[in-house]
Amino acid sequence: MTALRRRAPRAIHAGTALGVVILAVPTLVVLTASLTTGNNIVFPPHGLTFEWYGKLVESDSIRRGLQHSLYVGVVATVVDALAGVPAALALERARFRGSAVIRAFLSLGVMAPIVVSAMAFLTIFIELRVLNDLFYVGLAIAAVNFPFMLWTVSSALQDQEPELVSAAATLGADPVEQFLFVRLPLLAPGIVTGALLVFVLSITDFVLGVVLTNVDTATLPVVIYSGLRSNVSPLLGAATVLFIVVAGAACAAVLRFGRLEQFVFRR
Repeated sequence: MTALRRRAPRAIHAGTALGVVILAVPTLVVLTASLTTGNNIVFPPHGLTFEWYGKLVESDSIRRGLQHSLYVGVVATVVDALAGVPAALALERARFRGSAVIRAFLSLGVMAPIVVSAMAFLTIFIELRVLNDLFYVGLAIAAVNFPFMLWTVSSALQDQEPELVSAAATLGADPVEQFLFVRLPLLAPGIVTGALLVFVLSITDFVLGVVLTNVDTATLPVVIYSGLRSNVSPLLGAATVLFIVVAGAACAAVLRFGRLEQFVFRR
């Protein structure tokens, strides 16, 4: 029994290391292949050069795709933040039986298959004549990723001490002051975590982008996919690495400024 207990941590560490390797190897392959001196992505590369990263600035399609992705990500993040905080506060106050149904309804963005959501939004946007409008693409992505904002803010609410709000009221703070100076600062880690999660998921979205955009409004994942269908240029590899860096920076910000562990490990 003691031997099994000693082996268990080793097995967990080995499994974790294997998972990290499986996740990291594709990224390392793309990173290395993007440095090739040839005109096509190959591994191992034919020589090493940073020339393709310099050409990213010169590529109009890559630059526009990145701008479109960042715009869509900002729209989705702002919309989810403005809607997620009031929704989480309202659900916290709700004590009736239907509150669980409402919470489940607001989480449909994750429950529904992404292809089904994309086709539904396509039908709606065609009827509204707003297809290929990046602002509405951002709204669609915001609807799909809304549960992540709702869950992280709700998690932060559950960690608050209710006595703090009562103490502020006792000291003469009105409801607006209680929210701005007591509740909102306590909610900040959950809001930051949710906002960064939504931003990362929005800029890396492919399915909604490929269905709801065209050549002029394509986001960077769609641009990279379209390029792969014709010529697998190292320029696309460099664009992929740039995208990974942007998403990685946002994830690092989540770990640094947010409290992701409160959401992931909540019982």
